[in-house]
Amino acid sequence: MAKEPIIGIDLGTTNSVVATVIDGKPVVLEEDGEGILPSVVAIDSNNKLITGTMARNQLAAFPDRTMASVKRHMGTMESIMLGDQSFTPPEISAMILRRLRDRASRALGQPVSRAVITVPAFFDENQRQATREAGELAGLKVERIINEPTAAALVYHAGSVDRKHILVYDFGGGTFDVSVVRMEDGVVEVLSSKGDTKLGGDDLDMALMNHVAEDFEKQHQIDLRENVSTKFRLLLACEKAKQSLSTEHTVTIAEEFIAEKDGTPLNLNMQVTREDFESLIVDMIDRTIECLDRAIADSGVTSHQIDDLVLVGGSTRVPLVQRRLRQEFYREPSRAVDPDLAVALGAATQAAMLNGENVGPVLVDVTSHTLGIEAVDGSMFGSRLVFTPIIHRNSPLPAQYEESFSTMSADQEKAEIHVLQGEHEEIDRNRSIGKFVLDLSVGTGDRSEIMVLFRLTLDGTLKVTATQTATGRSKELSVQNALSQFQDEQRDLAESRLGAMFEASDEILDEADLPPRQQWTQVPSESSVSTELLSKYPEAANMLEKMEGLKAELTEEDAHELRVLKQQLIKAMLSEDETEMKIACKELDDVLFYVQ
Repeated sequence: MAKEPIIGIDLGTTNSVVATVIDGKPVVLEEDGEGILPSVVAIDSNNKLITGTMARNQLAAFPDRTMASVKRHMGTMESIMLGDQSFTPPEISAMILRRLRDRASRALGQPVSRAVITVPAFFDENQRQATREAGELAGLKVERIINEPTAAALVYHAGSVDRKHILVYDFGGGTFDVSVVRMEDGVVEVLSSKGDTKLGGDDLDMALMNHVAEDFEKQHQIDLRENVSTKFRLLLACEKAKQSLSTEHTVTIAEEFIAEKDGTPLNLNMQVTREDFESLIVDMIDRTIECLDRAIADSGVTSHQIDDLVLVGGSTRVPLVQRRLRQEFYREPSRAVDPDLAVALGAATQAAMLNGENVGPVLVDVTSHTLGIEAVDGSMFGSRLVFTPIIHRNSPLPAQYEESFSTMSADQEKAEIHVLQGEHEEIDRNRSIGKFVLDLSVGTGDRSEIMVLFRLTLDGTLKVTATQTATGRSKELSVQNALSQFQDEQRDLAESRLGAMFEASDEILDEADLPPRQQWTQVPSESSVSTELLSKYPEAANMLEKMEGLKAELTEEDAHELRVLKQQLIKAMLSEDETEMKIACKELDDVLFYVQ
């Protein structure tokens, strides 16, 4: 019986993707011919959960029942309203993850319950823990949390043994990350990371929307952003315009009856050039270049030593981004792997390796933030509370460091250990991770020594132990547990509520339709029929991508048949039934022959 697969998930701000490794190759798992799932959830008029494209389509019409870009709220306990129901960010993310989990189960023809999930390199410990909790609420055992640019690096130059330095420029819908990576002899070592969790394609869309709204207001004295539905309608139009400006010099943003004045309907019709758009976003692109320069400086290599410049994330399609990178590096950025899919494919590669498959390089990642505690700094200028680093940013994982501290007085009975994350000496400019109190025994000397040990695991779980040296008294804080967003009762309530929503949703998988666990099998790699199917898969995928351009030649019935066959293709490859595989090959041949 084969091992249960571990899937790789790119849980993105704008879009999400799930992938797995089949016959040694990472592949994106599709549903209805689509590999990318919009990261949008909504409640329909019947209070049923909908996700993905259908949810995104109702964003402008029903903004009060729809949520997009929830990733920007991860790490907080903000209340998010969908209709008359309130949810936390991990619960909203769990709805997206559950859809991806079920997509994988359908594609693979077997239940899936284990995953590697990616996060921005600059996500802090709270945000990482919130992501882990979202996975658990979706019914997934989260085997590892890994950084997005690191995941993408796993699918570039994977077979190379020569030393290479790669810069991964990851500009997604809601976040920006850059990492400098060294690859050599089957090892991927992250040298440095830098980023901005509040900078992404959403901000580019917003800049263009504000520009269009301000121009409309000058003409008609009406601010289109004041009405929530109108604002989202305009935002979606600007997002499409941004995408078109990647290939066209001028676009027209046109929306009929977008407002009304004195009983007269008003239309929006505005031309925007690429130069107009670039003038609106140039400062944001400059911010990414500043992060890039810092990452290179921290890595210990020079820009001349960078062998490849890898683009990840949909926002890298913006021409200004590519132009600025050419100016910085005097080389052409690499797009050998689809920027929208690279992270998920890398996560799938890491997942397969955790499952015992030899499919990629060994990963050595780094911590993206400095971790330490609040302590008193006694100097010639007096005493003050400062942030004292213990694990420094860009330290290789796993990391373990220890520092010695003293109590303020000999009769001090307690010591509060306040764990912080950040890069500033001033306490308030860093992020609080957690606090705990160590009870002390007095009478152990003029000043009692306390040893503080930080241990940071490969998946970003931080454990802090404080020990009174004289007595051996100790106490430990585990960030994974101490920062849990849900107490037991809250978690049970969340799981029960989400379970009911999943059960009522038409999109969620009924596992009774899947084969029982004991029937899980894998096709031997030497199977000629399996090999034939694998060879046809790229052809089918490419044909589906061209479908929009083939409308005149391809009937809707043929298009639907091709989508269904593609979904069955992976399932057939995992089956031992040679007859089923031959049927899939024959039917696929018939469709491909007809449409070519």
